[in-house]
Amino acid sequence: MNKKLIYMIVLLLLSLTVRAQRMLPKQKGIEANFGLLFTSDSQYYFVNTGIIIHTKKGNYHSYTLEYSRDNIPYRNTEIRIESYTAEAGYSLNLIANRTRNLMINSSLSATAGYEEINKGELLLYDGARLINQSSFVYGVSGKLSMEIYLSDRIVLLTSGKLQHLWNTSLSPLRCSVGIGIRFNL
Repeated sequence: MNKKLIYMIVLLLLSLTVRAQRMLPKQKGIEANFGLLFTSDSQYYFVNTGIIIHTKKGNYHSYTLEYSRDNIPYRNTEIRIESYTAEAGYSLNLIANRTRNLMINSSLSATAGYEEINKGELLLYDGARLINQSSFVYGVSGKLSMEIYLSDRIVLLTSGKLQHLWNTSLSPLRCSVGIGIRFNL
């Protein structure tokens, strides 16, 4: 009888949900994202990781390192374009439900990094010469993201981002969509 009572109490305690406070000021989180941009003539992906620091009302500072790769077809081969960037920005909570399980945020970030075209080689295999060159790039990026709290510590992220880069010999505007996960510490 005593054993059955203990089992009943344990089952009752497991069925109750515990609600902790989320997004406390100065609470930190680590996130990782990956994404794609589908166009007719390129294969593009990015991977980034970052740290966020919550402020008030669901807003937060973000610091991110990103690697992106684009393969542009050229005859029977591809020209590789790689970008290594760092971002620092601020995210504003636009919409959230009452329990803050679902949030939509908008962020603005400063971006700086290095863009490498064809591993720095200007001459292609057939003798053609690239006019685009590797260079340091800088700019701004805007992001709209949806955050779904799976638990108090685990957050599922979906985002759309637009970057505008200066000092690049390629297109200055770059759009991407991605998914990711965040672990709040």
